[in-house]
Amino acid sequence: MSQEPPQKLKGRHRLLQGLQRMSSSPSLAKMGSSPQGSSISPPIQVSSTFVTPPGTPGTPNSSSSYLDTHSRFRPLETGSAAASSEHLLLRTTKTTLHEISEKPLPRRENFNFWADLPQEIRIQVLSYLAPKEIIRLSAVSKAWQDMCFDGQLWTVLDCQTYYQKITSEALMKIMLRAGAFVKNLNLRGCVQLRDQWLSLGTRMTNQECRNLETFSIEGCKIERSSIHFFLLRNPKLLHLNMPSMSQVSNATLKIIAAHCRNLELLNINWCTNCDNRGLLKVIQSCPNLTDLRASEVRGLDDPELALEIYKRNNIERLILAGCESLTDEALEVMVRGVDPKVDILTDRVMVPPRRWRHLDISECRQLTDRGLKALAFNVPFMEGLKLCKDASLTDDALLDLMSSMSRLTHLELEELDLLTNEVMIKLAKSPAAKTLEHLSISYCDQIGDVGVLPILKSCPELKSLCIDNTRISDLVLMEASEQVRKRGNITKKGQRPKKGMELIAFDCANVTWAGVREIMQGNCRILQGRKKSVVKETLMSRSPMDSDTDTVSPAGSGSASASQEMRRVIEIQTLLFPAQVIHLKAFHIWQPTVDAHYQRCMTARWGAAARLEGKWAEWMVATEEVGNVGHGWGARRRRRRQREAENRVREDTQGLVHDTDGPNGTGTETEDMSGLETGGSRRPARRRARSGGCTVM
Repeated sequence: MSQEPPQKLKGRHRLLQGLQRMSSSPSLAKMGSSPQGSSISPPIQVSSTFVTPPGTPGTPNSSSSYLDTHSRFRPLETGSAAASSEHLLLRTTKTTLHEISEKPLPRRENFNFWADLPQEIRIQVLSYLAPKEIIRLSAVSKAWQDMCFDGQLWTVLDCQTYYQKITSEALMKIMLRAGAFVKNLNLRGCVQLRDQWLSLGTRMTNQECRNLETFSIEGCKIERSSIHFFLLRNPKLLHLNMPSMSQVSNATLKIIAAHCRNLELLNINWCTNCDNRGLLKVIQSCPNLTDLRASEVRGLDDPELALEIYKRNNIERLILAGCESLTDEALEVMVRGVDPKVDILTDRVMVPPRRWRHLDISECRQLTDRGLKALAFNVPFMEGLKLCKDASLTDDALLDLMSSMSRLTHLELEELDLLTNEVMIKLAKSPAAKTLEHLSISYCDQIGDVGVLPILKSCPELKSLCIDNTRISDLVLMEASEQVRKRGNITKKGQRPKKGMELIAFDCANVTWAGVREIMQGNCRILQGRKKSVVKETLMSRSPMDSDTDTVSPAGSGSASASQEMRRVIEIQTLLFPAQVIHLKAFHIWQPTVDAHYQRCMTARWGAAARLEGKWAEWMVATEEVGNVGHGWGARRRRRRQREAENRVREDTQGLVHDTDGPNGTGTETEDMSGLETGGSRRPARRRARSGGCTVM
């Protein structure tokens, strides 16, 4: 008679069967007994393949068992040792839970959490403190002093932020204790070490500080021998900063060329004892040099030095400001080399492009348009260009250069008297307009609204604009406010905006308080966005007695009624707050009000900013009305500025000069209350003696 297949278990019975199989696993025998005395029961012999499961452990023959009568076991294969005996071995375990003690663990005697920590963890904790705080902790005890002056805490020793507060003894102790660990040593402004170098300078350079990678001694009183010792014993130097050091000479540069061949940055700005001979050795011996700053260094007209700079086409930042010896011929050799090939189709030289990214040739008085034209189409990677106080430069030097720099972000053209609006219009049309972030045209007397307005419209990334002492008017301020307002909006009222532009426009004769008010209004102007449709649900109830009259009562009125949901579509107005604001620097009398308004905008206090702007505008209008009635000299000054502004705008737009003919064509012009009469040629104005008046003006 064939046996019926066992019925499959489900739910709780299936789970309990799995637990019993796990308890009968042979691997449990190897784990040993538990602390509570749990043991493994002896094997139970079962005479049949399908049997009734045993009772609950600890309660034999219990009626409530883990398994029901339909439980099945896996039969052993025939021919095996277990099959010959026709028995199945089952193992059951007797387990108990660990007892959880409610009493707290006993406290150890002489427990010191900080002292029991490993040294590495303590050093890691102290590394998050500022240097000033670490020095204060060193006064706790001798153990803390040894721990605070551990060299692992001073791998970066930058004294620039606290050099005035630390004593020479503490600073020298740090350098001696942590000398072998120091990699970045910045002693900028540490004049208190002047006497310490004489006593401990040789020890520190001979035994300590031999793994430096960055070394800065700007403004530090240090002996020339100590500088040479540092350079001789630190061949791993990568960055060396020694500006305005009279102790640095050509001998120092020769040591750098011989022992610091991995140098990447060299700053010898305003080191008057260095010239082209020492600089030539450094360039020849340091193939990894990418940043060279040599302002006011003599002898840059040397053709050998210029040719070496051309051959070593790995310099990315070249600072040659104030080098009066730099000539057009030397700059051409740096860019083109000697006797370059010329393309007959484009009439351009065929040389590898320069890798210069930042170039500063300000105050180089011998440079003219000829030398600057050599840069055109040869510096495609240029990001920053500084040409300040080069009085001989004109528009011809910059027109081709502007169209060949597609990555330009910073441009400074201060005090170029011959520069006109044509260069600004060319810059606005060039590829550099999309990446330009900083522009400075201060003291460019011939640049006005015609040149600056296209810049504001074409440069979406412009963050800094210096246009002080130029011929701009309120139109530029209005356009700047409009362009910055278009850069984005904020829908959350409390979210703070960012500074979108730094606008410097003080000492501009054509800028009035009306233009400053436009900036203030644009910073706090709140616009209305699109309306949002929102569905509002209202729970209403209908009474059976009111079915004839169609009366609807609110839910919860207490009478038996059927509830009904009513949905209405409500339109909510969205307010748009400015995401970026302008920080304006204007006339010094208006600046406190402008700063207070800017602080309110930056803290998202839009209502307070609008009230301040309105009150300031009312006060300015009232002040002008009082000036028109009571002070004749104030009205004359205002009319004179207005007349000059109109003449300048007429010259910019039409290219005309002052009209000499009067309204009647007789060459005379008369103005009420001015006290001046002009004939065919304007005579210099003569001021009257004043009595009293405004103390501020």
